[in-house]
This record gives sequence, C-alpha cells and structure tokens, in this order.
Amino acid sequence: MTQPDPGSITNPRPAEETRGANLLLRSLLFVGLALACVVGFFVVNFFFWARCVEFRAFRSSGASMCPTICEDERFLVGMDAFASHPPRRGDVIMFEPPIAEKGLLYAKRVVGLPGDTVARGPSNTILINGRPLVLPPPCGRDNVYEHLAAWGPPFEPVKVPDNSLFVIGDNLDNSYDSRFFGVVRFENVRAKALLVYWSPKPSRLGCKIQ
Repeated sequence: MTQPDPGSITNPRPAEETRGANLLLRSLLFVGLALACVVGFFVVNFFFWARCVEFRAFRSSGASMCPTICEDERFLVGMDAFASHPPRRGDVIMFEPPIAEKGLLYAKRVVGLPGDTVARGPSNTILINGRPLVLPPPCGRDNVYEHLAAWGPPFEPVKVPDNSLFVIGDNLDNSYDSRFFGVVRFENVRAKALLVYWSPKPSRLGCKIQ
C-alpha cells in the first residue's frame, strides 16, 4: 500500500486557537446585537416623538427663524405630521405662502389659532389674546435671540379666522410673516419642522425644533 506524502498533511489547529476564535466571534456578535438594540431604541423613540413616517430634509436659506433654525442649517421635517390633527400653537410649520413662486415653502412659527386675536404690543412685542408672546429657549451654545429694535413693524390687530393660522419668524426684526402677508390657510400647510441635523455650530447638531 502506498503511503501518503507526509508533506501534504496539514496539522490540525490547536484547540486553544479554535476556542479563542469562537470567543472572539461570539463577542463580536454580542457587540453587534447590543449596538442594533441601542440604534433600534433611538429609532423607535424618534418615531414615537415625531409621530411621522414621511420625512424630508430642507436647508434654511435665510435667518428669519434664527435662533431656532438659522441660515445654512439643514433640518428634518415630517410631511405627514398634520395628517391626523391641525397645527398647534408653537409648532414650526412649512407652508406655501400666499404670494410666492409655486413650490416654495416658508418655515414659520404658529402663534395664532382660529379665534385668537393677535396684535402689536409695546416695545416691539406681539400680543396673543392680550398676552405677550414668549418664544422657547434657543438650543446650543452662543445661540441667542437678538436684541429687538425699540419698534417693530406696524400691523393691525387680527382676529384669526376659521381654518387659518397667524405665523411669525422667531427673528422678529427680520421676518416676512403674517404681519405682512396675513394669515395662512390650513390647506397651504405642508409639514412640521422637527430637528436640526446639521449646523455650522456643532452644539446645534440634533437640536429639536420646539
């Protein structure tokens, strides 16, 4: 009987090396599973918070909503945010303005709902049903509301009609909004702004729009 060539036989891998490889593989699988669970947790919580399933990204080309959304920042919006309910006071909405190029969307904050009275107050304030408008605190470091001029743009008191909204830009001294073009009809509302996902200021990354 012909004997096999000893040079063609490969020595088996030592048992310790095999156990080490299996342990490494199990560790990588465990880390991957843990990472997937963490990502899944944040994704589920994001959808629960946003209450949307259809998203789009936009870039701000102006500063009328600063410091909530500033120039050149990228932000995420929920296109179906108002599928089950109308906009609420404080929401930052995307809408087609009354007079603008078709398809152009503005981002502004809802301050007046149907039945509300919006008026100009003293020292460049806006009154909602007789109470001064209070804007939410800005997000991120070195991101504050600019000091307002002594006098803001004049506008007549408005009682917001049915199916309409009174909107303003958070940068009150530099915003073309309902003080100039009037109320926004519900049918012109397209989306709700949700969060800033990119900004020249790192402290602004991930800021919720509230």
